Amino acid sequence: MKLSLSYDASRLTRDYLEQAISAAGSNTSISIRTTQFFSNATVEKLFSLAGDTKSLSADYNGAQIDDGDLQSAVRAAGDKTSISVNTAQTTRISYLLDAIGLAGDQKSFSATFNGAQPTGNNLERAIKASGQKTRISINTAQYLNITHLLSLLGVAGNNKNLSADFNGAQLNAGMLQEALNAAGDNTSLSINTTQALSEQRINSILQAAGDTKALSADFNGAQLDTGMLQGALRASGNNTSLSVNTTQALPVQRILNIFQAAGNIKLFSADFNGSQLDSNMLQEALRAAGNNTSLSVNTAGDISVSTLLDIISAAGNNKKLTAVFDGSSLTSDHLQQAVNAAGNNTRIIVTNAYSTPIDTILDIISSAG
Repeated sequence: MKLSLSYDASRLTRDYLEQAISAAGSNTSISIRTTQFFSNATVEKLFSLAGDTKSLSADYNGAQIDDGDLQSAVRAAGDKTSISVNTAQTTRISYLLDAIGLAGDQKSFSATFNGAQPTGNNLERAIKASGQKTRISINTAQYLNITHLLSLLGVAGNNKNLSADFNGAQLNAGMLQEALNAAGDNTSLSINTTQALSEQRINSILQAAGDTKALSADFNGAQLDTGMLQGALRASGNNTSLSVNTTQALPVQRILNIFQAAGNIKLFSADFNGSQLDSNMLQEALRAAGNNTSLSVNTAGDISVSTLLDIISAAGNNKKLTAVFDGSSLTSDHLQQAVNAAGNNTRIIVTNAYSTPIDTILDIISSAG
């Protein structure tokens, strides 16, 4: 099994994160958000504990970065440490370009810009400066005009790592198809609220992606028209991944029909809300899941222990399952039992891990190995 622990730097008051990093084995990954709340000395200490062997990621809010924060972090980062910046459009471009330059082709770095708030040619400059392990991302990309978007895709070409996410409810006609046609080898495009598009538009987008362009599309299960997702799965190419959230809103038979359409070939994932699951729904879904289908359950702590263990048992060692627990609202020993029962392809995620007793964290790290 794999274990992921998420910490909020603004909420940590003890050395619990240091203990977790020190104890972490090859199956545990640790992420830190709001890393800007740590001093540079603290970040350097944490990165030193991670070294070149521990899997660690640190995310900064670009609007709250002081001069030197990013540069110091990049210099200290080990081989398995990744650094990211959200709201990068608010970061002084000289700071960002310095960090990208220091990352070079060796350090893992990413920066996410808001497409509704582009600042001059900062996006272009960031893309041009990026190395082999740096990714530039754009959210709300539908707000870019098509000329600017195509220009960015041209700057990225086939070598730069670029991703752009679009809201399906706000897409202009043909915009995504044009973007897919222009996308390079290392560019990935994604759509959220895909169910807001007509089936004809979805098929046109999937056709533009074909078998070579990297595309992902997420659907809201509570708003799906009958047959829409099955049709999209049948039309999707080898490099297209489809997903559905709020899957528990669908009748069990429709879920099984969707999984049948995905089969063993299509890249597909389904997320369920653990607090709204009908009896045996997830177990049936797991049994029907194909080789490239992944299932996840959020609010896993809201599921009874017996049901949770039945779900993990149904996943076994072959099915791909992720269970997400909120570390601030754990009851009993749900988490420990889940970790102990998890199979080879099961991932356990603990959000707000700063609220979980350190003894529990160290226990599950030890179980994960």
